[in-house]
Amino acid sequence: MLVSNGVYATGGRAVYGTMANRVAVDKPLTLRSVNGPECTVIRGRQVPGTTNGDGAIRCVYLANGARLSGFTLTNGATLGEGDDRGGGGVFCESEDAMVTNCVIRGNSAAYEGGGHLGVRWTTATLTGNSAEHGGGADGCTLSNCTLTGNSAKDGGGGAAGSTLYNCLLSGNSARGDCGGAAGCTAMRSVKAGVALWAVLFFS
Repeated sequence: MLVSNGVYATGGRAVYGTMANRVAVDKPLTLRSVNGPECTVIRGRQVPGTTNGDGAIRCVYLANGARLSGFTLTNGATLGEGDDRGGGGVFCESEDAMVTNCVIRGNSAAYEGGGHLGVRWTTATLTGNSAEHGGGADGCTLSNCTLTGNSAKDGGGGAAGSTLYNCLLSGNSARGDCGGAAGCTAMRSVKAGVALWAVLFFS
């Protein structure tokens, strides 16, 4: 399915519970922009004063087998309490979902994965996202991605519990452990100015 240029910032749909998603892809289909992330924006909603909480809207929900390509996802957030507190930018049912050629910027999650949770990423940029754990990404597989300026209150400012291939991590931070990546496996990746922790392999 092709999407034309524009900023998509109205409406919302809950797939489970009360957590609203600006765009919900509940079937294994591909959603692709015509002219890429510079021209096509999906904007969520952050709650004034608290960011995450009642009234927040996540940018995108992806079902198993769904694909998202060529978007900027920004200003997404999650509920502040309960089970649905992960993936302010993108939440995926499993790693059978995929995101390519996207910019994930300025999203927040009350718990994990400010940018995204549980997805395969290729050629994406994650910047300025925040969460309790895994500011940029949590529980994801990332290939040829750039993670910069993301933050976490606990650990893994750039990423947590993820696998990174050929990725660049720069300027990420965490109040707790590991501003760059926590509990990740990183292969052929580059870090700049931060320490990576746990099982990390560089070549």
